[in-house]
Amino acid sequence: MIVESASRTDVGRVRSRNEDTVTCAPDLNLYVVADGMGGHQGGDEASRHACAAIEEHIRTKAFLVQGFTAEPVPTRRRQILQLLTEAVRSANDRIVLSAEQTPELQGMGSTVVVVLFAGDRAFVAHVGDSRAYLVRDGAAILLTEDHSLLFELLRQGRLNRAQAARFPMKNVVTRALGIRGPVDPDVMELQVLPGDRILLCSDGLHGYVEDDRIPRLVGEGGLQAVADRLVAFANAGGGSDNISAVICEVKALESDSTTARAAYLRLRAMPLFQGLSVAEILRLLSTAEHRRFQAGEAIIREANRPEGLHVVLSGSVAMRRGNQPGVRLGLGSTFGDLALLEDQVPDFSVAALETTDVAVLTRRSFETLSAAAPLTAVRLLRQLARGLAHRLRTANDEAAILRTLLERESVVTPLFRTGDILTGELEPVDSDLTPAEGIRPAEREVPDETLES
Repeated sequence: MIVESASRTDVGRVRSRNEDTVTCAPDLNLYVVADGMGGHQGGDEASRHACAAIEEHIRTKAFLVQGFTAEPVPTRRRQILQLLTEAVRSANDRIVLSAEQTPELQGMGSTVVVVLFAGDRAFVAHVGDSRAYLVRDGAAILLTEDHSLLFELLRQGRLNRAQAARFPMKNVVTRALGIRGPVDPDVMELQVLPGDRILLCSDGLHGYVEDDRIPRLVGEGGLQAVADRLVAFANAGGGSDNISAVICEVKALESDSTTARAAYLRLRAMPLFQGLSVAEILRLLSTAEHRRFQAGEAIIREANRPEGLHVVLSGSVAMRRGNQPGVRLGLGSTFGDLALLEDQVPDFSVAALETTDVAVLTRRSFETLSAAAPLTAVRLLRQLARGLAHRLRTANDEAAILRTLLERESVVTPLFRTGDILTGELEPVDSDLTPAEGIRPAEREVPDETLES
């Protein structure tokens, strides 16, 4: 992957010194923005510690990044996500230790946002209200959700956007570096495309730039000109805080970008994800477990309970019920969605037809998501309910057609038996034609010999 970058940090028009720190390490494809807190007690010291600790930690374990780039399998992906988590925690430990050793620095802290490029992916971690935006196809996508009182009220649905604009405590953060004990950053990853631009910034910038302005401000012009433009825009708006921005642009990928873009568009078009924003879809897939299966390998067996919702990210699978012919499911298809709602043994099995990557949103992960982002969980449940309603209507229609056919063939249960009083009522005819759970979409039938091979 080839990534170019530019950065700018500015004291603003009100503060006497700059407590923001930015780090660009092109040899690692690592970029960091940290916003120090503590005023005279050392906010600038805290942000410097944060950037230095994160870079040092990742540099000492650069072999993990190189391993993922060489072989981007799910196991190595988890290692990168854990590496970012550990790097942010090491920054927290260094800030805490420095404050303990220097009394005048006690109480200092920092927010931080990090992006690490590896393979064809961007891995993002953040703590606090420093942000990461993705600018793609003329639109800006907020990848991070602020750890702030304002965002928490928005997530819970207790504030709407209009009320948020007038909220008096916008700068109150609920999570930051500089606390004793482990800190939990939010970590996510996404597949990048050539031309993508990622903006990292402190609240001194995004506090003055509305999201709908970011595509125009970030998506046009050279990278250094963009960074300078953003700082000038924030200063023109008042510049009441320090202002920092790092702009990264993906210039080229080693993998097939056409296939990557098609996969991105297919995921966005999935019926299950309708009603979710692109950022919610990306965070949802980051929360899920990613697994790779080889051709012929079982993903779900009829005797085993599925762990959760499965999303096909690449390759294809065959879903099969008993001895019936299999149904081929390709990129973007889902199955096992009812496992999020009930703990039942399935009446179907699923096996990989080729090397296939699958994202699995387990019930536990879904419960965690429901607690952290209830509105996202509600939107996902609404789509699940719509899918179930559609399948129920389809099953009823199929049962009605079957009943009509049976009546025409005179094999339906008679209106009455010998000795009964004629009532005109028919005894029900059982039907087992309810569609297999989660078949979406059914592309074509797979012969038995294909599955057995």
